[in-house]
Amino acid sequence: MHTGSVRFIIEGLSLERLINQCVAHGIMLESVVRPGVRSICATVSSADYPIIRDFASSQGWMISVRRITGWPSIRMFAWRRAALVTGVIVFLALAWYTCNCIWSIQIYNAGPYIGEVRGVLRERDVRIGRFGMWIDVEDLRVALERRLTGLSWVSVSKDGVRLKVYCVVGTPGVAGGGDASPGDIVAARDGIIESVRVAAGTAAVKQGEAVRKGQMLIKGEERTWQNETNAVKARGEVIARVWYTADAIIPANELITVPTGNAAERKVYVTPWLEWSPDSVPAFEKMDVSVRTLPIGAVLPLWARLESYEEVTFEERVRDEASLQAEAALAALRLAREEAGLDKPIVDKWVEYSMMGDGMKAHVTLELTEDIATALD
Repeated sequence: MHTGSVRFIIEGLSLERLINQCVAHGIMLESVVRPGVRSICATVSSADYPIIRDFASSQGWMISVRRITGWPSIRMFAWRRAALVTGVIVFLALAWYTCNCIWSIQIYNAGPYIGEVRGVLRERDVRIGRFGMWIDVEDLRVALERRLTGLSWVSVSKDGVRLKVYCVVGTPGVAGGGDASPGDIVAARDGIIESVRVAAGTAAVKQGEAVRKGQMLIKGEERTWQNETNAVKARGEVIARVWYTADAIIPANELITVPTGNAAERKVYVTPWLEWSPDSVPAFEKMDVSVRTLPIGAVLPLWARLESYEEVTFEERVRDEASLQAEAALAALRLAREEAGLDKPIVDKWVEYSMMGDGMKAHVTLELTEDIATALD
């Protein structure tokens, strides 16, 4: 596609034939000027200029370009100034990349957890100079919440070249219920409040607050329009994020049977009352036994039992780490699910592995949301 125009001048004899040629090909000439008797200066579109140039060459005329405008002129400039254009493109690319990198990491209100927050950032390779599009702020927020259970609320956001991490340190309640009294609703276990729905009474906690087992959640009292306090039996639902943990240890070594190559077979005739065999059981110290039963009599209750014996030895083998971790994690997950309740959906889970003597230990943590409200009688 050609967009633009070319200003040219032709010098020669019988230049009127140029006008006839343009009319024949439907070429429009603009700003036609006769600088001299043997010259014509005109403007034509860049798409039609090659036709005029070839015709002028066939007639022996001299043609030269005075000015090029539009895309062809830009292309010609870029060709002549290739190094400059390349430098400009590289500069713009570097400027765009620089403006999308993180040049400042700001952590707010982390308190005693500032070091752990920085540790999580280092593990996720969140650092000064990191390309911002490679940082998943939602994934980073989930990782911080998972690791730092002492924080009741975490927010991660990108503001231009700055990464901002806002934290709210949870304030644990007093174990044992504090000032809770009969009629109040208290926490059945530790957790971080997600929502509070009060049917009767007054909420004593709010969303994002960390609570301990036994802490008062809904107080059994209500205020009247006369600002008086009436005792009621608290009722409501308090949904919180809670965690269940379990450990499982799987031995790193296992015993397997290795055939020695010695084998024997034995046929035993069996009835409902007795069994007899012409062969004795082979005197193998350790062996694998397989049995097949074949009927003999169509009417009589008689059948033959074919016994195959294969001598084996026991060999201790070290299991590979991947299978150990998978089995230990499955066992620990089953224990944690039994404690939490098999019917409860899991929000998140994570597993930590460690070698314990001759075994692999898996520590599973399950995160769930459940109603932790329980009435204090």
